[in-house]
Amino acid sequence: MNLIIKKVLNSSVVLAQDTKGEELIVLGKGIGYDKKAGTEISKESINQLFVPVTNPEVQQMESLLADIPENIVDITQQIVKDATTRLAAPLNKTLTFSLMDHINFSLERLEQGLSFKNKLYWEVKSYYPIEFEIGERAVRLINECFAIELLKEEAASIAFHIINAEQDTHNSTNSMEITKLINEIMTIISMGGKIELSQNSISYQRLLTHIKFFAQRILSGKQLDTDDAVIHNHLVSTYPEATKIAIKILTFLDVHYHLKVTSEELTYLIVHIQRNMSIY
Repeated sequence: MNLIIKKVLNSSVVLAQDTKGEELIVLGKGIGYDKKAGTEISKESINQLFVPVTNPEVQQMESLLADIPENIVDITQQIVKDATTRLAAPLNKTLTFSLMDHINFSLERLEQGLSFKNKLYWEVKSYYPIEFEIGERAVRLINECFAIELLKEEAASIAFHIINAEQDTHNSTNSMEITKLINEIMTIISMGGKIELSQNSISYQRLLTHIKFFAQRILSGKQLDTDDAVIHNHLVSTYPEATKIAIKILTFLDVHYHLKVTSEELTYLIVHIQRNMSIY
C-alpha cells in the first residue's frame, strides 16, 4: 500500500492518504520527524494503521493527537502491544486513541494536584485479573517513564479501556456498567447462599466467566433464548436452593434494570450457582 503524508500531527503520528484518496491515521516512532506533506511513507516505519470511517472522525483524531506529547503516543503503543500479546481476543483499534487521551488527562490531573479514585478498583481486580495486571504494568511503565507516582487505582482505569476494547464493536455497553452489574449479581449469590465464594476454585472461575458474559448479553439485549423446558424443569426441582438465588437475581434485574431474563439464561444461572454451593 502506497501512503502519502497529508499532514504531520507530531513526530510519531501523521495523517496520510492512500491511492484511493482515503485518509488514514498512521502511527510509528519518528514517522513524522522532519517530514512534509506529500512525502511517501516507508512500510518499515509504520507500526499501526487506522482507517477513520468519516471525515468528522478524522478531524476529531487530528485534534486529539495534535495536543498529545509524542512520548505519550509512544508509551501508549507499548501498553497496547502488551495488551494485544496477553489477551487472546482482538482489541478494537480505537483503544490506542482512548488510552492516549486517558493517560494524557491523568498526567495533567496529577500535575494540577487532582486525583480521582476508581470506586470499582477491587471489582476490576477480582473480575478482570488479566486486564488489571496489564493496567498495573502500564502504571509502572508510566511512572518509570515520567518519574511520577500515579495512584494504584489508575491500573483499574486503564483496565477499563482495555475491557471496552475487547467488547464486540457493535456492543455499546460500557465496561463500567458491566462490572457494576457483575458485582451486584455476585453479591446476591454470596449473600443468598450464605457462603463465602472461594475465588481460587475452578467452580468460582466458571461462575465468574458465566456472569461476565451473562451481564454483557442482558445489557446489550442478546440473551440466549433456546428454551428447553425439560432440562429447565428438572434443574428447578432438583436444585431448589440454587433456583431461589437465581430467582432473586431475576427479581433484582426486573426491579432495578427493568430487564426480563429468558428461561435458558435462568437455567445456566442455576447450574453455575449450584456448582459453587455443592463444594461447601
